[in-house]
Amino acid sequence: MGHAMLTGVTEGFLCCLLGSPPNAVGPLESVESGDGYTFVEVKPGRVLRVKHARRRARRPKRTIHIDCEKRITSCKGAQADVVLFFIHGVGGSLAIWKEQLDFFAGLGYEVVAPDLAGHGASSAPQVAAAYTFYALAEDMRAIFRRYAKKRNVLIGHSYGVSFCTFLAHEYPDLVHKVIMINGGGPTALEPSICSVFNMPACVLHCLSPCLAWSFLKAGFARQGAKEKQLLKEGNAFNVSSFVLRAMMSGQYWPEGDEVYHAELTVPVLLVHGMHDKFVPVEEDQRMAE
Repeated sequence: MGHAMLTGVTEGFLCCLLGSPPNAVGPLESVESGDGYTFVEVKPGRVLRVKHARRRARRPKRTIHIDCEKRITSCKGAQADVVLFFIHGVGGSLAIWKEQLDFFAGLGYEVVAPDLAGHGASSAPQVAAAYTFYALAEDMRAIFRRYAKKRNVLIGHSYGVSFCTFLAHEYPDLVHKVIMINGGGPTALEPSICSVFNMPACVLHCLSPCLAWSFLKAGFARQGAKEKQLLKEGNAFNVSSFVLRAMMSGQYWPEGDEVYHAELTVPVLLVHGMHDKFVPVEEDQRMAE
């Protein structure tokens, strides 16, 4: 589903999705599609595609020993109240998490992965203000509040780490753990400064949107066969030059400094790719410190 079908009013979106005019009056909360995706209207006319899955898995078995006799008993899965949230970065989509979503859903975990506005099959407003950090963070807040349960694990990649940090700070009682993948250091977002989360803005600052996008895709495709396949299928990287420019210029979050990060109380796992071309390992070392 292209961006053009999703940038109009909600009624137009529903007409394209369902093939018939909607009967409901007023804003729609969500629509289930036939391919396992949910389209959630976080604000009137602002619709995000979300992958939400929980496959039924057999209860895990555990072995216990009583009087030297081996007995097998079934135990209730500990993941019943856990939700895993996956948030991608600039230029990506929920498709980059396919392997992880399939794996954890297969274990019985509930998984949630949204497309950021302007990415994947989410709506792409042609207004730069729609892509500021604060606008995107409020989208992620809406998705989190909709699907969160007792224990929630946030997994973010690149710019997605910023939103995980924001949610962990806002909901310390609900966020159980955070996994930051190539997020970089605890630096406040400033479009004019080279910092962790605004990597595309600082690296690609002087490039035109088309050249910048080609640069990002080339860097991603260099990594391996699966990444190249994602590019070939056109599922993971399909962002317009307007959205890319707005995302780059909208990365302003002065509150997210070292003090803000130091206030996080949840356990955090840092993951860094040693061959990452954009974020130096020293940045993640600063985050660890």
